[in-house]
Amino acid sequence: MNKCLKYQQPRILLSQLGLSRCYAAVQSEPQPPPPQKKPVVGLAHKPDPKSVKCDYIGPPDAESNLRPYVRHYDDDETRLARSLRLKRIEVEAWNTDFWTRHNKRFYEEKEDFIRLHKESGSNEVSADQMSHFYKAFLDKNWRIHMMYNISWYLKNFDILTLAGAVQLQRLLALAKRRT
Repeated sequence: MNKCLKYQQPRILLSQLGLSRCYAAVQSEPQPPPPQKKPVVGLAHKPDPKSVKCDYIGPPDAESNLRPYVRHYDDDETRLARSLRLKRIEVEAWNTDFWTRHNKRFYEEKEDFIRLHKESGSNEVSADQMSHFYKAFLDKNWRIHMMYNISWYLKNFDILTLAGAVQLQRLLALAKRRT
């Protein structure tokens, strides 16, 4: 078993590259849950962005299957760093919204497909029949996925440009302090 997942309390792991991110660990030995409640996985409550020293990445969202971020920020954050953080939050919200709607549509259509096959007389839907559904779903949503990918790349290019500008600003401030 992974040593960092043995603890009862969630642990925060710093990435090996020294990036300012922390990961909320999954509790490996959950306490027996009270009746009609799910066991707590990761952090029970979102941490306050001002009180943490790095970004937090939470457990996957039930609807979008994406891991939510809690972005850390300092009080002395520059305007450029603030716009980068807000742009990241905006893109994450857009991405979560897209995948929530997409997954809802996918599961509704999948349930309809299975129901129609069961109504036609077959008790089980084979993997081969499901593969036809998956292909049809992807073909039907090809244009949506293409537009999503284009938007995703453009939004990430904006984030990358802002991140480069923030790093340049930090380097210039560091050089100014040293002279």
